[in-house]
Amino acid sequence: MNNDLTFKTLTEQYLKQDPEELMAAHGKSFYFASMIFSKERLTKITKLYKLCRFIDDCADELEKDESQLAITSLINDLEHPQNTTQFNQLVSEVENWGVKRSYLKELIIGAQFDAHQGEIKTTRDLLLYCYRVAGVVGLMMCPLIGVKNKKAYPHAIDLGLGMQLTNICRDILEDAQMNRTYIPDSELENISIEVLQKQGDTPEEIKKLTAQLLEKADQYYVSAYQGLSYIPLRPRLVIMLAGEIYRHIGVKIRKNNFNVLQGRTYLTINEKVFVSFKTLIKLGIVFFKTPKIHKKDLHTLIQDLPEAHK
Repeated sequence: MNNDLTFKTLTEQYLKQDPEELMAAHGKSFYFASMIFSKERLTKITKLYKLCRFIDDCADELEKDESQLAITSLINDLEHPQNTTQFNQLVSEVENWGVKRSYLKELIIGAQFDAHQGEIKTTRDLLLYCYRVAGVVGLMMCPLIGVKNKKAYPHAIDLGLGMQLTNICRDILEDAQMNRTYIPDSELENISIEVLQKQGDTPEEIKKLTAQLLEKADQYYVSAYQGLSYIPLRPRLVIMLAGEIYRHIGVKIRKNNFNVLQGRTYLTINEKVFVSFKTLIKLGIVFFKTPKIHKKDLHTLIQDLPEAHK
């Protein structure tokens, strides 16, 4: 966090940044997969990434007062499209491609939760958070990659949920060192955040909880892939590859015996290439399969949110 950074200067910085360079620097796993996109689709995806990253940084990179100012301003702009602000100019561009303002608002609410260091007390709280910061990103991606059937939406949400749950497992140590934890309080019992902040051996209870979260993530990955047939062929490969790269972070965490407090787990470039070849084979197997009906019980805890149960 930069103590001298203001909402105004952050906005000016983002206006100058090239979207593709921004995603290449900060969204390495997805950018690795997205290079398969056509130039037109890649341009749209990177601009959406830039917008989402800007929202995240308004919550994460600003001091509390500036962050609150930013969040209030962004929500006001979303609710008043006629405002000729720099943010609304960015929103209008992706909105013209089919991205809904209501989804961006959910993303901002998720960012606001982080800025205020909100508490995850239950599994429902966890899934609501994952929906807001990642599930809606799946929904926003749909029109940009040519998805036309709304039956794909629950599967798109599930890919976001799976990836975010993987992120949470990967970043337990780093999040705790920023005084954040996304493991539900009801599951932590006697484990304090001070325990999660210490780099080293991982307590067995944390290993067990990490295993449970990754198992839940895998359920959402499976559901996400069951909707792949709704996606045009070329973007289908990108989406599945992005999902598999994230899923294999979870695979690597398992191989490391869930030692999540020893530092962040990530895939090397060689591992990403290996996953890419495996994904091609896997995609070939599921290519001719028709989409399966979405299991509504996966969204029981978030069914009151926009599009979550449709």
